[in-house]
Amino acid sequence: MAIRSLLFVPGSRPDRFEKALATAADLVVIDLEDAVLPDEKDVARQTVVDVLSGSAQTGRLAVRINSPRTFYGCADIAAIAASTASPAAIMVPKVEHEVDLEIASEALGALGQALVPVIETGRGLENAYAIARHEAVSSLLFGGADFSAELGTGLDWEALAYARGRLVSLASSAGKAIIDVPFLDVGDADALAAEAARVKAIGFDGKACIHPAQVETVNTVFSPTAEDVKAASRVLDAFRKAEGGAVLLDGKLIDRPVVLAAERTLSKAQQGAG
Repeated sequence: MAIRSLLFVPGSRPDRFEKALATAADLVVIDLEDAVLPDEKDVARQTVVDVLSGSAQTGRLAVRINSPRTFYGCADIAAIAASTASPAAIMVPKVEHEVDLEIASEALGALGQALVPVIETGRGLENAYAIARHEAVSSLLFGGADFSAELGTGLDWEALAYARGRLVSLASSAGKAIIDVPFLDVGDADALAAEAARVKAIGFDGKACIHPAQVETVNTVFSPTAEDVKAASRVLDAFRKAEGGAVLLDGKLIDRPVVLAAERTLSKAQQGAG
């Protein structure tokens, strides 16, 4: 499933889980890492495992564990592996090498969980292609906040432009989707829409959200418009009529890359309609 929007919800706030699932977010990520204080992690972990074991909406519920290189992360993995929980994905933070994914993947074993690594350090960026190619990876998340902290900058576009551009290229080369960092000003929908449109233009597939109010804006930006769908349908119709041969549409050559782009547009439109 392509992810236009994923919504984080603190693992220590089970009262918010159903509210998050009531939104149109493609994926709801229960967070056991940054959103949970150290002295709350044990209770939050058990709560999340219980919810994941009993929820009928596990197809939309994922969990962000703590780093597998930490005690908390190992405890998270062990608790999930020992339970009947079956989240849609396991988000793995601060991934710097494919071995970080191997720890989670091998420990979870028979669960065969999809993994979503978070790239949020310079070392992670350098190894992003190898990370993205791991067989369990379904998509990647750019952790821009931690990345900017490592750089000693803010979340300004210029500061993160290189990392964003490189991650898009590496994720695409590995055939995986890439999701952008959340926009932190939850009260500025216009600025959120502008940043979402900007990252979409350079190749991002979606954007993370930290508040339910952000989901609709993000979904709108990353969903094809009626005009997009109409144009894509015309491209595919023209290509089919040409039976694989060269064809011009509105004076422009329709070749394989154009056809693939049209197919992706219609696929995203069908997902949004569902």
